[in-house]
Amino acid sequence: MKKNSPKISYDKESEVLSIELKKVKSADSDIQGNLVIDYDKKGEIVRINLYNFDFAGFRNGVKAFKNFAGGSAASVVMR
Repeated sequence: MKKNSPKISYDKESEVLSIELKKVKSADSDIQGNLVIDYDKKGEIVRINLYNFDFAGFRNGVKAFKNFAGGSAASVVMR
């Protein structure tokens, strides 16, 4: 069974950090402040979005995100 690596991206213009855990369509979402968590039909988390995310803070913590996402297997994209 192939394990999918999370895709972490940051859109500098809109200041949105997105962590995609699964490449499936979301069926439901929870919103709390600037945090949005998307779920699939089974109730499993497929995506996490952080709005108004500080780019400088992200850049300083990118190593921690890579470690969280599985080290070198993680895909980190900055747009």
